[in-house]
Amino acid sequence: MSKTKESIIAATKQLVITLPFDKITVTTIMAEAGIRRQSFYDHFRDKYDVLADIYQTEVNDAVRYCGNYRLWPQTLLAMMTYFNENRTFYQHVLQLDEQNAPEEVIGEHIKKMVGEIFTSLGEYEKISLNTDYCDFLREVLGETLFTSLKKWLYQDPEVSFKQEYEFLKFYLEDGINGFLLRSKRIDRYRYMSA
Repeated sequence: MSKTKESIIAATKQLVITLPFDKITVTTIMAEAGIRRQSFYDHFRDKYDVLADIYQTEVNDAVRYCGNYRLWPQTLLAMMTYFNENRTFYQHVLQLDEQNAPEEVIGEHIKKMVGEIFTSLGEYEKISLNTDYCDFLREVLGETLFTSLKKWLYQDPEVSFKQEYEFLKFYLEDGINGFLLRSKRIDRYRYMSA
């Protein structure tokens, strides 16, 4: 990543935490970054594009295991750690209710991750997964995971990181075990560790 792009991202993250988003413009971002305004458009279309890029770049770095069934607890832990470390930023970002708001990018990424984990599960366990059912799992589990994550970010008093991680892990673990039991790939519940 270029130094200019890094500076734009850092400036945007700082401004999102300190200003209402409607007060943030390309001009204020570039002034905060100390770079001429026109350089912004070499990297981004608009301020929403920066938010989407922040999420995609940072979460991909944080969640290296994404898509591997055997490592899904580590994926969940890394993703939750990332959101916990960037809680204030995402509390502001997820409140945006505007066109091009990054919530859709985040939600779709989580759904994609869930889909990849179930596809990997099918390959690992040598189970033929019906595409429609895999899409259903991706949508339902991904949406539930994202909704729970958003709720956790805003809860007051704050629910502990450990408790939220454990509950989400149990939820996904129960779904995976239920699928494996129903398909007769296992005969008893499997506990996964992070």
